Amino acid sequence: MNRNNSLEKHLLTRCYSSEARIQELLSSRYSLTGEQKPTLVLLPTGSETDTKVHSLLHTEQKGGADDELRHRRKVNTRTELKVFIQTTLKNQKKVVKKIQAYNREAKSRSKKPFPVEKLLHHYKIPMFEEFLLLNDLWQKYIQDLLLSGDNKKEFPPPSSVLPKLASADFNGCYMTVIHSRNEKVVGVEGIVVWDTQHAFILCVPRKDANYETNSHEPVSPSQMVGGLRIIAKKHTIFAFDVIVPKKEKSDKLQDTEQGDYCVGFSIVGSRFEFRSVDRSGKKFKNHNVDNIL
Repeated sequence: MNRNNSLEKHLLTRCYSSEARIQELLSSRYSLTGEQKPTLVLLPTGSETDTKVHSLLHTEQKGGADDELRHRRKVNTRTELKVFIQTTLKNQKKVVKKIQAYNREAKSRSKKPFPVEKLLHHYKIPMFEEFLLLNDLWQKYIQDLLLSGDNKKEFPPPSSVLPKLASADFNGCYMTVIHSRNEKVVGVEGIVVWDTQHAFILCVPRKDANYETNSHEPVSPSQMVGGLRIIAKKHTIFAFDVIVPKKEKSDKLQDTEQGDYCVGFSIVGSRFEFRSVDRSGKKFKNHNVDNIL
């Protein structure tokens, strides 16, 4: 037996900071009148095991203050986004009401068309042209996602495209409503600003008063304003196009250079009632869907 008790002392130093307490435990352990326990009780240290899964792409700093600040920023960002959307929708209604009132007076007094641009700038209504670059980024993203094979000039078969498309992110996609139980939103098209769990928030292009529709109907005030539209995913079918890059000229085949072409897709909104973050890791199963519309 080692009378220096080096091993026991080394273990106890990991649990106790007081040297007097360590000597007291060792003396009582091996004394004739002491406890003489065959076991050595070790106390847990102050550090806690971190069971949180850390991201490999971001380095997270330890500390309660940093975690609280990061959580507060996340909550503030969501709150500011919701406030921005609600404020924009209220301002759009104000502009629409002013256009309607102006049109009623213009019929009797033959006034000039309503100056919509000034009110759009005053109320800071989002413009469709501001999100065109976002749509370009989304086209590059969806091309890299779907055309990730060796030959990126030919579109892959649907069996390999559809699973990737089901987990794709649609923020920035230019889509059109082709079917819906709400007939008022059929034909609405725009760029997805926010892909929420139960709706797509689109930024739609505005139309001038002289714009001619296929049905030869006058342009409504809401179409003149443009801005944001909230389209529910449930009971709605959306359509969008994926641009496939043009095929380059080959010396062996002597093919002429072809232009870009689009491949159209349609998605059932009821099957996409998930957040884009949750949908990326979800596996969709093939089964019958009742009451799509």
